[in-house]
Amino acid sequence: MMVCIHAAVGAAIGGSVRRPLPALLSGVASHLICDLFPHRDYDIKIEAPLAALMFGYLAKRYGVQSPQFLGAVGAVLPDAENALAVLGVIPRDAMIFPTHCEGKSWFAGHGAKLESPASQIALAAIALALANRET
Repeated sequence: MMVCIHAAVGAAIGGSVRRPLPALLSGVASHLICDLFPHRDYDIKIEAPLAALMFGYLAKRYGVQSPQFLGAVGAVLPDAENALAVLGVIPRDAMIFPTHCEGKSWFAGHGAKLESPASQIALAAIALALANRET
């Protein structure tokens, strides 16, 4: 799942939870669920600017201490290990998140690859509408 989509879903959940720590933890849980659905991932050169734009929007709209922003942070945290692996900082077999650690006994699976990002864009639009509704 695209990082910016994880962030949008985390923001919606954070807005519903309305408390900072539960928002952060719920965001992490949402990452697992989102990764199980069919989706398209992109190169870090595309993902990073889109994620920066999403976090910029969320910070400006809600503030960096808001449940929406913290839900988004939680939702993206698991992809830090993906970024570290892509950058060669850690080996892929050192990844531990249940949808990232293929080959480990706790691997939960990962959604099938899709060609089009259309379903993810729709999910982001719905999630952002829900996050906005909670203000």
